[in-house]
Amino acid sequence: MKYIFTLMLFSIVVHSSAQQFQMELDSLIKKIDSSTVANQETIDLRNQYIKQALFANPSDTTLLTFSKKTVDLATDLRYWKGLLVGYERVALVYQYSFSNPYKALEYYHKALGLMEKDKDLQTLGWSIYGGIGTLYYEQEEYGKALEQFKKVLHNDKNLELTATANIANIFGSLNQLDSAIYYYKKALNLEQVTNNPTYKANLYSNLSLIYSQADQLDAALASAENSIGLIEQYGIEFVRPTAYANASMAYLGNKDYVNAELYANEALQLSEAQGNVFLQKSAWGTLADVYSAKGEFSKALEAYTKFSVLKDSLNNQNRRVEINRSQLEFEFEKERTIAQAEIDRQSTIKTASLLGGGGLLAASVLGFVLYKRRRDVLEQKKDAEFRVLVADTELKALRAQMNPHFIFNALNSIGDYILKNNNETALEYLTKFAKLMRMVLENSENKSIPLEEDLKFLELYLQVEAKRQPGKFSYHIQVDEALEVENTLVPPLLLQPFIENSIWHGFRDRDGMGQIQITINENQDMLICSIEDNGRGIEHTANGNESKKSFGVAITENRLKILNKQKNKEGRLQVIDLGEQKGTRVEISLPLEHLF
Repeated sequence: MKYIFTLMLFSIVVHSSAQQFQMELDSLIKKIDSSTVANQETIDLRNQYIKQALFANPSDTTLLTFSKKTVDLATDLRYWKGLLVGYERVALVYQYSFSNPYKALEYYHKALGLMEKDKDLQTLGWSIYGGIGTLYYEQEEYGKALEQFKKVLHNDKNLELTATANIANIFGSLNQLDSAIYYYKKALNLEQVTNNPTYKANLYSNLSLIYSQADQLDAALASAENSIGLIEQYGIEFVRPTAYANASMAYLGNKDYVNAELYANEALQLSEAQGNVFLQKSAWGTLADVYSAKGEFSKALEAYTKFSVLKDSLNNQNRRVEINRSQLEFEFEKERTIAQAEIDRQSTIKTASLLGGGGLLAASVLGFVLYKRRRDVLEQKKDAEFRVLVADTELKALRAQMNPHFIFNALNSIGDYILKNNNETALEYLTKFAKLMRMVLENSENKSIPLEEDLKFLELYLQVEAKRQPGKFSYHIQVDEALEVENTLVPPLLLQPFIENSIWHGFRDRDGMGQIQITINENQDMLICSIEDNGRGIEHTANGNESKKSFGVAITENRLKILNKQKNKEGRLQVIDLGEQKGTRVEISLPLEHLF
């Protein structure tokens, strides 16, 4: 079900044994301790030690103090190269020892800010873009991750292996198997890999997943065993947790459930020891598949529940919005600094001209130039604020699209079926629920999706709710026959919060069967979507529910505001109270957009 790829993060050469590798670390620390006065060489040694120590033991949280001390020393010496590398090392420690993407991104941006000020440092910046790419990858924002790694591949030959392997990882996550296999094989043929067992183990492990996805089960198992063999021979601890998780999937594909469960549990234990939430999530997802294949549905449900909680913790709106906001703030601050510098320069010119007795015409012309410059700066600020609005709205919409209460209630219903030994119904419900969650996560990654896909989601969502609450409501979806649903694009999951309001609030305490009518048709260059229920009506909803309705309305209005600005259209939202016990009608008009 769930796969994980090890990201190629470091470009150090790993020697023939863990013991020899430890000897190198000991040698580095002795050299550092022997330096009586901090200098540039000492700072370079400290940065080198942090990188290799993190590679040897990603869970070593003591490296944070060491790396921050390195940053302080470089700052005191005004050694900008050492400081830039030091910032990157702190970011790596936060990313891998603490699983804290917010702090990692903060220090990556400090490094990039330093690079912007000193053009001589630009050649060192590509590994930082690679680090940011891994953050996006872990948040499953694959398009942004791919953009970062392509920058690295095209600009730094020394990081060719890192970029190539990670591009392969991304294509694997996107299920573009041919492209993934192409880049993995390209990486395996690079000169850096020939005498480096760590890189080989990493690439073989990831390649085994691609073969599993492509149903080339023999090749998947052979690649997984090659990876594990290298790990055992050379004591490659950095790759071990991920390789075990991937090997579990290869054994599962070959119906060797004993080894599949064994390696999945080993991966889970190692990832818990490291505090690696990303890997824990994948290990639980793998165990859910193993238990399901063995017919142990109670264990499968427990594993899937833990997977879902970890998945939510990695991809919830707050985590992603903070990362996006940090990126936007960095870009905006860079633009603001440039613009402010230009304003200051023009202000100095203006002052000098006036003091020099320049004529009125010259002052007027200069004033106009300054006005235009300032107007441009304000426009840049508005544009940056709009981008922040986009990020906030997208991620708040993700929260509104699937209420946590629905998720936990659905899981409780599945558990109830299991306790009553109604395994067939439990499996049917679990299958639909899992498909629904997958559609939410996949669709929320896109700014727009075909209407056909959104209708499939709504149908499945309504089926799950109707099965959980039999006899409470019925529904009907009517789409204009002239509308090409496979060629019409809509914002993903736009209607779901309003349908949820009808089920949970409109039909509360209602006598008799509730009804939901969903109508979608085209009117000139607009798409008109209507949701009507025969519930209690807005004015007769309890106070606690009004806030929920207002939250959904506010998010949808912001999404429409963004669409209107992007498409130069006038889409709008109307919520109409039909009266007590007569219900509510929600009408949304969208700019009509076609796929081709």
